[in-house]
Amino acid sequence: MKLNIYLIILVILISGIRCAKQTQPTGGPKDEIPPKLLESSPPNRQTNFKGNEIQLTFDEAIQTNNPREQIVITPSIGKKFELTNRKTKAILKLNSDLTENTTYTISFRESIQDLSEKNSAVNLKIAFSTGNLIDSLSISGIVYDLLEGEPKKNITVAAQRYSDTLDIFKHEAQWITLSNEKGEYSLENLKDGNYLIYAFDDKNKNLLVDSKNESYGFISSPVNLDTSITQLNIPLVRLDTRPLKLISSKPLTSYFNIRFSKGILNYVIKPVDSTFITQSIIEDISTIKVFNTFPEIDSLQSRIIATDSINNTIDTVLFIKFDKRQTPKDKFTIRSEDVIFIQPKGTLSSAVSFSKPVRHFSTDSIFIQLDSANFIRFDTTDFKWNANRTHVSISKIVQKETDFTKTPVQPGRSRSSGERNNREEKTQDLNETKIPVINQIIFGKASFISIEQDTSAYLKLSIKTNTFENTGTLLISTPANESSIVQLIKVNTIIRESKEPNPRFEYLEPADFKLRLIIDKNNNGIWDPGNFYKRTEPEAVIFYENEKKNKNVTIKANWEVGPLLITPLIRVDK
Repeated sequence: MKLNIYLIILVILISGIRCAKQTQPTGGPKDEIPPKLLESSPPNRQTNFKGNEIQLTFDEAIQTNNPREQIVITPSIGKKFELTNRKTKAILKLNSDLTENTTYTISFRESIQDLSEKNSAVNLKIAFSTGNLIDSLSISGIVYDLLEGEPKKNITVAAQRYSDTLDIFKHEAQWITLSNEKGEYSLENLKDGNYLIYAFDDKNKNLLVDSKNESYGFISSPVNLDTSITQLNIPLVRLDTRPLKLISSKPLTSYFNIRFSKGILNYVIKPVDSTFITQSIIEDISTIKVFNTFPEIDSLQSRIIATDSINNTIDTVLFIKFDKRQTPKDKFTIRSEDVIFIQPKGTLSSAVSFSKPVRHFSTDSIFIQLDSANFIRFDTTDFKWNANRTHVSISKIVQKETDFTKTPVQPGRSRSSGERNNREEKTQDLNETKIPVINQIIFGKASFISIEQDTSAYLKLSIKTNTFENTGTLLISTPANESSIVQLIKVNTIIRESKEPNPRFEYLEPADFKLRLIIDKNNNGIWDPGNFYKRTEPEAVIFYENEKKNKNVTIKANWEVGPLLITPLIRVDK
C-alpha cells in the first residue's frame, strides 16, 4: 500500500516538473517609458552662467549613446565635449571657453537612454545664457531634395552672421540644428540681425560643406531676423563647387585620356595649325577618351576647352599622342531604345547609342519587311546624329494604315511553332536567314562602322504600335508669365519634356508618372543649379501633387487626364 502511494507521489512530481519546463515567466510588460528629467544644473533658461559643466538627473538609471554624434550645441563649440553617466545622472563637460553675452542651446537628441530597452529621453533640450538675456528669436522650415521634391531627415541646418566673405566650404557652422523625419528644422534662441541660412548633409561631421560628397542648399539673400521666421524652406542639390583642374593627359592602352578634377558638362578639342579631326567621347563624367584617328603622326598639338556645371572653364593646349604598342581595343557595343509607331500620326521613331563614334553607316541594310514582297526603306535624312556621332535618333513617316501587329505567313510555307522559335534564335544577317523577320526594324550586319573600323552585329528591334485606344493623354497648365520646362518622369527617368506653355503629352503608355516643372528664370532652356560664390540659388523646381499630397499621376488607356495645374507646394518665404 505504501509503495503505491510513493509511486503516485513520484508521478505527480514528474508531471509538475514537465509542466514547469513548458511555461516560463514573462518578466512583466515591456518598458516603453523613456527616462524623465528631474532636474538640471544649470536649470533651463538660466542667465549669467559661468560654468563649464552641465548635470542632468533622471528618474531611472541611464546610459549614453554616441554623444558626439547625437548632441548638438549652438553656437558650435566644436566636438571636444564629453558626456558621462553615473547611475541616474548625466554629466556633460563642455571643455571649451564660452563667449560672453551669448545664448547657448544644447539638444541631446538620442544621446541619453534607459538601461533596459534603450528608450531615449524625449525632446531633451537645455538653454542658458552667459549674459543677462536669453535670446528668443527662431527660424524654422523644411529641408527637401530639390530634384526629387522629398523632405530630408538628419540634415544639418546652419545659421551664420551674414558676411560677403563667409565661405560655407571653409568656415565652420555656428548655430546648427538637425531636421527630423519630416524634414522639419528649427533654429532657436537667436539674436536679431542678418544671417546666412544654409543646410548640408554633414556626412563627415566636420561642420563644413563638402561639395564633392554632400548635398547642400542655401538662401542667397541675407535673412533679416527681427521677428521669428517660419516656412523658410531650403532646397538641397548635389553640386561640386571645387575648382576645375586638369589632372592628367596621357596615352592609356590604345587611347589618349584627359582627366579632370571633377565632372565636366561640355568640351571642345581643336587641333592647332592642323586639318586633322579629333574623335572623342566622355568615358566617365571627368574623363575624355580620344581615339587615334591620325596614326601617321607622332603627336597632335590641340587646344581643349572644358566647362563644368557651374561654368568654371579650362582653356589650355596639350599634345595628343598614342602608345605605339599593339593593345586590344574596346568592344563596339550598341544600345537601342523601343521602336514606337504612333499610328494616328504615321510616325515611327527610335534611338540607338554606340560605345564609339560612328564613322559610316549604310541605310541599304536597314529596313522593315512587311511581308514577302513589301519593305519600308530608310533614308539618311531619317537619322539625326549628336555632335560626336555616338547617338542617333531615328524618325520615319510611314502610312498610317500600316499594321505592324500582324505576322503574315510567307507564301508556300507553313509556320510551325518550332520554325518560329528557331527563327527567333537566329542572329545572322538577313541574307543568311531562310525565313525573313517580319514587322521588325532590321539592322543588318555592318550597318554601322566605328571610327576604329569595328562593324556592328546583326540587330532586330520589335515595333510597338500606339493608338488612342491603348494609350492616354496628359494636359498640363503651367504658371502664367513664367518661362518654364515641364518634365514627365517615370522611375527617375525623363520620358518627355516640353518648353512650351501648357503642354500636351499624347500617346503615353499606361503607367504612373511624376510631373516636374522648372522655372527657367534666365530663359536658357535648361535647369541652372546655382552658385554659392555668386549667391545665386538653383532655379526653382516644383512637383505636381494632388489634394492627397500624392505625386503620382496615373495614365490609363483611352483616357485623358488634366489639365493639371502645377503650383508651388513647398514655398520659400524670406
